[in-house]
Amino acid sequence: MMFDKIIFHQQNLRKSSTATQELLSNLENTRNDIILMQEPYTRNSSTIFGFPSKSLIYHIDENSKPKTGIYLNNSSLYCKKLEDFTNAWMTSIEIQLNKSQLIISNVYIEPNTISSFHIDILKNLLTTHENVPLIITGDFNARHTMWHDRIINRHGEIIYELINDFNLYPHNDKNPTCLTINGTSIIDLTLTNHKAMPYVRNWTSRANQQTIFDHALIEFEYVSDQKIPQRIFNTTRRFNERKADWTKFRELINIETIHQISQNIEHTPTTNTIDQSILSLTKIIQNAAFHSMPTIKRSIYQKRSKWWDNELKCMQIVVRNKRHIFSKEKNQINRQFLYEEYKHFRNIYVKTIRKKKFEQWKIFLEEVHTNNTWGNTHKQIKLKLNPKTHSLPILDDFPSNEHPKIIESLVNNMFPTQINSYHSEHHRTQASEQEYNITKEYIESLIMKSSSQKAPGNDNITYSMLKAVREIISELLAKIFNKCLNIGYFPRQWKKATLIIFPKPNKPDYHCFLNYRPISLLPSLGKILEKILQNEIQKFLIENNKINPQQHGFMPNKSTITALHAIKNKILSEKRSKLTSLITIDFTGAFDSADWSIILDNMHQLQIPQHLIQMMHSYFHHRTITMKYNTIEYSKVLTKGCPQGSPLSPLL
Repeated sequence: MMFDKIIFHQQNLRKSSTATQELLSNLENTRNDIILMQEPYTRNSSTIFGFPSKSLIYHIDENSKPKTGIYLNNSSLYCKKLEDFTNAWMTSIEIQLNKSQLIISNVYIEPNTISSFHIDILKNLLTTHENVPLIITGDFNARHTMWHDRIINRHGEIIYELINDFNLYPHNDKNPTCLTINGTSIIDLTLTNHKAMPYVRNWTSRANQQTIFDHALIEFEYVSDQKIPQRIFNTTRRFNERKADWTKFRELINIETIHQISQNIEHTPTTNTIDQSILSLTKIIQNAAFHSMPTIKRSIYQKRSKWWDNELKCMQIVVRNKRHIFSKEKNQINRQFLYEEYKHFRNIYVKTIRKKKFEQWKIFLEEVHTNNTWGNTHKQIKLKLNPKTHSLPILDDFPSNEHPKIIESLVNNMFPTQINSYHSEHHRTQASEQEYNITKEYIESLIMKSSSQKAPGNDNITYSMLKAVREIISELLAKIFNKCLNIGYFPRQWKKATLIIFPKPNKPDYHCFLNYRPISLLPSLGKILEKILQNEIQKFLIENNKINPQQHGFMPNKSTITALHAIKNKILSEKRSKLTSLITIDFTGAFDSADWSIILDNMHQLQIPQHLIQMMHSYFHHRTITMKYNTIEYSKVLTKGCPQGSPLSPLL
C-alpha cells in the first residue's frame, strides 16, 4: 500500500504541557503524519512528555535533555533516526520513499547562541545528503528580510549565508511565526534543498487561529513524484471481540449443518472427508463471526487522550478567539486590556486541562484495587520493563522494492531445507492398536483451559469463539479427533502456520536474522488436537518411566522453580565435601532445527505406540509456513523443526 503525500506540523512548544495538548488537539480534524517540535515538554528530563502512550518520538538518547523532537503520528511510514545528525538541539530522520529517501532535520537554536558549531553540523548534513530531498525546519531565532521579517539580527545573518552557500529555499511567507505582547517576528523557518523544494506545498503559518501560545502552528505538505511506501500491520486477529454480539454468534452456528457434518464423519472416515468437514466447520464459525462482530479497523494515526472532551474543545475556541482579538488591536491601551482578558481565559483553560488529566489519572489508579491481576497496572509495568516495538530493521531499513528478496532469504535462513533427512518408511497405514473414544466433555475442558489471549491462526478463529460455541461443536470435534487418532492423520488445514518475527532484546545487529525470534501462529482448532496428542504421548512416557525424573521443563507439576530448587539442593549437598561447578548449555535454534527423523526414531526406541508415531508422521508431512509483510507473501514447505507456538513442540 502506498500514498504520495506527507503532512507535517511544526511548532515550538515552549516546554509547556498545555501547548503540547493544544498541538495534539489540532490532529482531531486534520490528517497529520509528522510533528516537528522545538522546546518540547520534558520536565527537565531526558524524556519528552505529553503524548499518548506507545508514541514513537525521535530525539537524542538518554542522558541529554532534548530541545527538539520528531513525533511520528502516522505509524505506517518507514522512518529511522539519523544518529550522526541527532543531538540535543537537532533531530534528524530518514523517511523511506519508493526509490530514495527524504531527510527531515528539526532544529532549535537558543537566542544569541549561534556559533560555528551549529553551522558546521548543518553544513555536514547538507553535504552528506545533497543528492536526496532534504528539509530543515525549526526555531532558529533568526530574523532577516529575506524571509519577510522587519529586521535582521546576528542569527539571521548567519542563516542567510548558509542559505546562499547551499542554494536553499525558505518557504516562509509574510505571516508571522511568533506573536507576543511586544509584537511579531518570523523566526521559525522551513528550508529545503533543490531536490525537495518543488515538492513542498501548501506552507501555512497559523499564528492567530491555531494556537494560544507564542509560536505559530506551521503546516506544510511534501507531495512526492513517487509513491511513498506504507507499512500494513498484518494480523490474524480479524474480529473485534470486545464489541461482539455473542448471543447472535451462537445463533448463527447452524446446528443442522453441524449434525450433517457429524454424520459424514461417521460414515465415510477418509482423510478427504476429514479435511472437507474441517473446512465446512471453519466456514460456519467464520461466517457467524463476520455477521455478529465488527472487523478490527486499525488506524495508522494516534488516538486522542480520553480526558479531551467537548467542554475543553469549547474553551479552546474561546481562548483562541480572545487571543486573535488582542493580537489585531492597534491601540496600546486597549491591546493591554484585551491581553489581560485573554490571559484570564487562558489560565482557566489550562487549569481545566490539568483537572481533567488528574481525574483520568485517578480513574486509572482506582483500577489498581480491582481483582483483575492483568489490568492497567500490570500492562504499564510490563511496557516500562519491556517496551514493545513494531519495527523490523531487517526490513524497515531497506527500500520496499528489496523486501520480497529479504523476506525470502529470511524465511529460508530461519527454516533451512534439510535434504534426505525424512524418510517415508516411518509412514504406515495400519489401523490403530486401540479405538479412541475422546469425549465431548474432554474437548470442552480443553477449550475452556485455553487462553483467550492467544493469537489465532490463518483462519482467524480464536479460543473466545470456540468457548462461546463449545457445547454446540464439541461432539463434532470429538468425532473428528477420534477419527484422526484412529487412522493416524493430522488434517492438512491445521498444518499451515503464519510466521511472525520479534526482535530479540539487547542484540547488537538487527539486520541479522539470528537476532529475531520466529513464532508460528497456528489454527486454534488444530492446537486442540495437538494438546490431545501431547497428552497421549506424555501419558505413555510417564506411565512407562520413559522420562528422566530430572526433566523439569514442560512437565506436569514441574517448572523453573522446581528446577532451581533441585539445583540449589544439589549444590549445597556437594559443596560440603567437594569442589562444585555448574555447566550450562544453550542450544541455538533448538525448536527450528529439530530433525524429524531423529524424533520419529526416538519415538520407536521409546516404544511409543505405533498409531501415535503414525500420527506424528502425518503431523510432519507437508507442513508449510507463510510470512506476510505488507502486500508481500512468501510460503515454504518445511522439512525440519517444531513450530514455536505449538502446544506439542516442547515435548517433541
